[in-house]
Amino acid sequence: MIATIPRDDVLKQIGYKTPPEEKLLHLLDEMLELGREYLDPLMRFEEIDGSRDLPLFLHGAALSYVALASIGPGLEGRVKEFFDSGRATEGYLLDTVGSVAVMHVGNALWAKMMEDAALRGFIKGLRRAPGCEGVPMEVQKWIVEKFHDPHPGIHVTPSCMLVPRKSFAFLGRFGGNLKSAFSCKGCPQFSGCTLRSENL
Repeated sequence: MIATIPRDDVLKQIGYKTPPEEKLLHLLDEMLELGREYLDPLMRFEEIDGSRDLPLFLHGAALSYVALASIGPGLEGRVKEFFDSGRATEGYLLDTVGSVAVMHVGNALWAKMMEDAALRGFIKGLRRAPGCEGVPMEVQKWIVEKFHDPHPGIHVTPSCMLVPRKSFAFLGRFGGNLKSAFSCKGCPQFSGCTLRSENL
């Protein structure tokens, strides 16, 4: 599923626009290799039937999905070990590797969802995650509950955060008309959003 985690993606996530010193690159490569050992990806999506109790983002869609992605709990446990032992640099780099990895898992899941929609005649779709413009964080709980699984591999805290921490929930919609309230251009995260692409 994730053959490689691109070094450049991690550097971009950290904020580097020019290559850092060789020592940091070497350490990052070590964390990339270590990170791959701890990846245990989870990818699930389901079609939503019916029109009751839908988040506003899905209103009017011809085809709707919920999705859950995660890299599992192993990496974040190793990150904690680094920080607890005073190795903050390694902990920060490995944590960032995990953030990039779950983004790639989420993108792979979106691709699978689009393939499923294409079989039904829908070519273009939109996805939004809780926390995006017009999609409150409480939707995290709604998404997990829609899988009707007491052990989905991901659960939601009372504050609507996902556990394992490197997890990602989102909604997918195809067809129908989307209200302007969900326009990406009004979102403060517009410039760095990982959900936007020319395929959306």
